Amino acid sequence: MVIPKVVDNWSQLISGLGVMVRITPKVILEQILSASLNQFLQAEIKQQRFSFLPKQWVRIEVPDLAFHFSVTLNDQGRLKASLTPQPAAVTMRGNSASLLLMISGKVDPDTLFFKRKLMIKGDTELGLEVKNLLDTIELEGRLPKPLFRVTQATADAIVARPELR
Repeated sequence: MVIPKVVDNWSQLISGLGVMVRITPKVILEQILSASLNQFLQAEIKQQRFSFLPKQWVRIEVPDLAFHFSVTLNDQGRLKASLTPQPAAVTMRGNSASLLLMISGKVDPDTLFFKRKLMIKGDTELGLEVKNLLDTIELEGRLPKPLFRVTQATADAIVARPELR
């Protein structure tokens, strides 16, 4: 099966993704991130579950990808991503494998936090609001079925390889 080979070569995959992120023009990457977040989190946006975010930035750092971005809720009630450093109220940091496990629901954010795989610094209250909101999001039904299956299979393979987390 392909997934174990992907996980066996995780560091090369992450290195390649890091290169893609670095060579993609910032404006395009910001548009892709913003559009993807707004699409993926559409239900939460409609339910105004990001009401705590206007005029505040949350910085997300993925060190193994050498990638970071900031997110806020703009005046139109849409999420806006920025690759330009912003004055973040809170910074959340985790490697790609840990974040994939969290997003896939294989590991809850609290477990990652207490194992120091998810770092939160800055406004702790805001960080906890973001973390708790992320913890309620289910991938199933939000991603196309083939992508959901690949994400789940990859997360399962990572769970079996603790050295990647």
